[in-house]
Parts: sequence; C-alpha cells; structure tokens
Amino acid sequence: MKIHAPSFGIAAAGTIGFAYTALGLLLKFWPAQTLKFLGTIHMMPKLDLIKSFIKVTPQAVAMGIATHTIATFLIFWLIATIYNLFQK
Repeated sequence: MKIHAPSFGIAAAGTIGFAYTALGLLLKFWPAQTLKFLGTIHMMPKLDLIKSFIKVTPQAVAMGIATHTIATFLIFWLIATIYNLFQK
C-alpha cells in the first residue's frame, strides 16, 4: 500500500499546528493551570516555577506555528516517501 506523501505531511502539519495554537492560547490566558497540567502529565511537579520566564507574544506564537508546521510537514513527508520506496 502506498501513502500519498504530501497529504500525509499536510495532515500531520495541520494537527501539530492546531495543537501548537491551542497550547499557545492556553499558556497565554491560563499559564499557571496549563503548566500545572503539563507538569502532571510529564511527571514534573515543579514546572510551574518557569511561569515567570514564559512570554507568549503574537510574534512568538506565529513563528512557532510556522516553524513547527513546516518542520512537521517535511518530517512526515520524508517518512511517507521512505515508506513508499520500501514498498516497491
């Protein structure tokens, strides 16, 4: 079975872009609760100590969305392309 590599990359990039946007908004409006929740998930109870170092600006969110989306697309496109080469 072949994977359509561009579609696979776009789907993964869209998912990561949405997750990054959601996390950025949560950190902007509820930083203490978000960091406490992330600390609980990752078993790092002192994660809320870095709250004072986090600066969520529109420029940071836009740059993060762009870089993470592009990098995710390229990585998943490459994975699908390599998978397709092995399917020959």
